[in-house]
Amino acid sequence: MKKIALIYKNRENQEVITYLENALYHIFEAYIEIKSYFISELLPNEQIEADAYLMVYEDMIYQLKNHISNFYKLILLGRSIRKEFLHAMLEIPKDTDVLVVNDSYETTIQTTYTLYELGISHLNLIPYDKESTASGNYNGIEYAITPNEESLVPKTVKKIVNIGYREISFDTLLKLMRKLDLENDVVNRNLIRHLHTIIEPNTDYHDNYYNSYLKGKLLNRVVDNSLAVIIMLNEKLEVVYFNEKANVLFETNVNAPFKYIDAELIRGEDLKNYPLVLADENYIFEKTTIKLMDETIGYLLNLQSEKILHDIEINLKNYNAKKGLIAKHTFQDIIFKSDSMAECIDVAKQVARTDYTILIRGESGTGKELMAQSIHNYSNRSNAPFVAVNCAAIPETLLESELFGYEGGSFTGAQKNGKLGFFEKAHTGTLFLDEIGDISANLQTRLLRAIQEKQIMRIGSEKVIDVDIRIIAATNSKLEEAVQKGKFRADLFYRLNVIPVFLKSISQRKDDILPLLKFFLGKAYSNVTESEKTLLVEYQWPGNIRQLQSASLYYKTLGKFPEYLYEIKSRTTADSFEPAGSAKEKNSVDERIPVDVNAVSQKVLTEIYKATQAYHGIGRSAMIGKLNMQGIKISDGKLRTILSDLESQGFISIKRGRCGAQITEKGIQFIKQV
Repeated sequence: MKKIALIYKNRENQEVITYLENALYHIFEAYIEIKSYFISELLPNEQIEADAYLMVYEDMIYQLKNHISNFYKLILLGRSIRKEFLHAMLEIPKDTDVLVVNDSYETTIQTTYTLYELGISHLNLIPYDKESTASGNYNGIEYAITPNEESLVPKTVKKIVNIGYREISFDTLLKLMRKLDLENDVVNRNLIRHLHTIIEPNTDYHDNYYNSYLKGKLLNRVVDNSLAVIIMLNEKLEVVYFNEKANVLFETNVNAPFKYIDAELIRGEDLKNYPLVLADENYIFEKTTIKLMDETIGYLLNLQSEKILHDIEINLKNYNAKKGLIAKHTFQDIIFKSDSMAECIDVAKQVARTDYTILIRGESGTGKELMAQSIHNYSNRSNAPFVAVNCAAIPETLLESELFGYEGGSFTGAQKNGKLGFFEKAHTGTLFLDEIGDISANLQTRLLRAIQEKQIMRIGSEKVIDVDIRIIAATNSKLEEAVQKGKFRADLFYRLNVIPVFLKSISQRKDDILPLLKFFLGKAYSNVTESEKTLLVEYQWPGNIRQLQSASLYYKTLGKFPEYLYEIKSRTTADSFEPAGSAKEKNSVDERIPVDVNAVSQKVLTEIYKATQAYHGIGRSAMIGKLNMQGIKISDGKLRTILSDLESQGFISIKRGRCGAQITEKGIQFIKQV
């Protein structure tokens, strides 16, 4: 309990003394004990012992010289007026002479000064001195203002405005609270309530206190609720501030020297993600030097428990999993044996560690989303959301609002409170845009800006929102052709095609067919005959892995593969799903190259010439399909022979991956001569 000495000149106005004591108890409640002293009754050199001294008049300081040992604790008692009396004073006509009456001429002068300080400047305030009453100087004055001293007002005054006993000023109470070190919630609450009832001259000062208190409470709440240990030190490495978690770990106090972490480490360079062991527990330590211009004034220490960080990571994964914003697959889930797929995965792993935009290219059913999920889980963003969007599956009218979100009431049918878009949901993580080639021209423009600027704007809003995401796009379209035809923006294509990852069809990586089949069939794989395995490997699989999986489900259910796999003619891409014909038809398309090898070679070279572009040529599967449409039935093996022959003559070049076969200058000259 803090002791307050309330010092008066004498006991003349006991009602005011009692009022002031009650006012102090109202603010500080049971935290204080008040004792009143009267200078007229003090013995010579009598010492007043208290935690704070309140004197009523300024000139008392000289009389207290022999009675107070520490003048730092001395506060002049300021006074104010309650707001409820302001209206009555403002209603007095402008430039009216008004008598100010109090219990003594000294307090009358104080009251007059207070009224002027509070803005009552439209009146001619005249301090009342009872010694001048007989002179008749106050005759004719109609109004008087008095703080509960109506009995002292001259009888000649007709209208009295009683403003009640003057309150203790806000400044006085604030100084007293700080001197007594009683800055707690109870006292601050009472002080704020008091502030709302009185008139104060310096409103900016009071607003600053009020706002600072709110900010302080906010910061304390945030810091105390933080999962981190937070400590502020001054330049001498003494504790200035610490949160509850810091107190539990270090059991420290304000102004105490901080000796738990090496001083050289604290005074050294700023640190981030620095491993530190304290009390047999691992922490991630961060230290920031606080400077004023070029002078160091303190240090901010932040320690994150490794265990808590691990728990946060688990909770985040669980939250994203519930929302479906998680990548389930990793590179270990990709079943393969072929060198081409191994090379593809190696490239994907290298680019996964970067934040570059990736464009995954491949036919439908080759596992583009599986690759995208694997890249995300291998990246530094693996703990953040993975948001997959099939651009072809969402109607064009809705895709924009789904991608960028919208404000409430932006359009008919919009949710009342608006909606987050996929870009915002993927913040700090990965946004996977599948079938990117199917988006409209208008959306291409918005998408380009979002990728380029890392900023979006919701529909119906003018606010720009920063997003930190990694873009992975995928397509089975020939975007180069779409660019040439003006259907796809060239600048967007180059923005997406920073790192291309090519997934070959399984007809181009036949070594993967049986491992995939074994995975899909499980134990049932042991029932597959060698001849059936041969059929499966030789088949072209236009539906790629998706079709192979369907065939596996068919086998697990019925004990055999679909009929089309047993038909020889079905091994060409064009006839994969045609019904079986007569024996004569089957024989006519047996895997024998037509008699005129030169004619077929010329047609193959012509198709390669038509398909050759800057970025790619034509693959064998596509070539077989084109020859089929011209009535030329040919197997993959025999096409390989023709392509090898054309390459040996220098007419074509065959590249790995989706580039396929491309015609050379020599081949072009040969075509023109023919």
